[in-house]
Amino acid sequence: MMQEKNSRRFWVTLVLAFFAIDFTIAIIAISMAAGDPSFRSIPGFSKRAVDWEVRKKEEQQLLDRGWTIEVSTAPEKPGTLVMSVLSKDCEPIPDLNLIATLFHYTRVAEQQTVPMQWTGVAYEGKIDLSKPGLWHVDIEGSLPDGTRIWTQRTLDLDSSR
Repeated sequence: MMQEKNSRRFWVTLVLAFFAIDFTIAIIAISMAAGDPSFRSIPGFSKRAVDWEVRKKEEQQLLDRGWTIEVSTAPEKPGTLVMSVLSKDCEPIPDLNLIATLFHYTRVAEQQTVPMQWTGVAYEGKIDLSKPGLWHVDIEGSLPDGTRIWTQRTLDLDSSR
């Protein structure tokens, strides 16, 4: 009789211990997923998806003109995003109203927006680019005649900087 009681107690305790372990792992996984910024969706993604045709039309404005946009950082100016907009003749294009929205690919919920200022050669904006790796850059703005433009680029900041 005593042996049966001990056996019952052992198996009930073992099953409850497995439930406790499973429950603990589930709580840890949920807290990591909810608390880690890596597991976020891009803010405003649904609106971006709905407006995709509009964005593609705005991007076509750049392609029709033969313009190219290059995004980089200025090594001599830490925390400065540099954007050159060149015509098909490789001439810089001034007088654009540009805004860059950036996020690191591992922290999509932490977006930064910076207005770009014309410096006579390129457009520059101060922004926190301290995290090495890949950054997504959305570039939107307007031409002097009010025509809207948009494009996106990937900025690769290697860890050797």
